[in-house]
Amino acid sequence: MSLNEESFSKLNATVNVVDNKKRLLFVQDSCALVLGLAAGFLQIESVNGFLWFLVLYNVINVLYVVWICQLQPGKFYQSPIQDIFFESFFREITGFVMAWTFGYALIG
Repeated sequence: MSLNEESFSKLNATVNVVDNKKRLLFVQDSCALVLGLAAGFLQIESVNGFLWFLVLYNVINVLYVVWICQLQPGKFYQSPIQDIFFESFFREITGFVMAWTFGYALIG
């Protein structure tokens, strides 16, 4: 095994995956809070607010895959679809709702 092959095989090591998940979680947390504040400031209500979150949450995740992962999320995550799109969904939606109601209360 050459040096390049050995370093590539360590690319998906547990420590790297955990670090990548922490960075992704920071991006998702920040974006969920900003999206929630924006929805509150724009006075978006009901199902439209949740649709706002779902669409923009997925857009941000796709941008992450394209820009940060360079269309190769398998290099950085063990199960990319699960890790990027589904693993922290409920955490992000609760943060979104919290920021949404806060922003809505400030303006309303």
